[in-house]
Amino acid sequence: MNLQVREATQEEAIEWNQNDYFIGMKFDPLVMFVVIPAVIQIVVLAFMLTSMLITGIFFD
Repeated sequence: MNLQVREATQEEAIEWNQNDYFIGMKFDPLVMFVVIPAVIQIVVLAFMLTSMLITGIFFD
């Protein structure tokens, strides 16, 4: 494992800042941090309610 850290050149730093996904803000924060988690939460809630309904039908 290489634990040696080297300083980046000015060109490497500029390229990294331009090409990095998060630093370059090449995404919509609303979608990434609000819409996607909300959709996941709704889907999980639907699966939970469905499993409760099926369990209630079979074991009631």
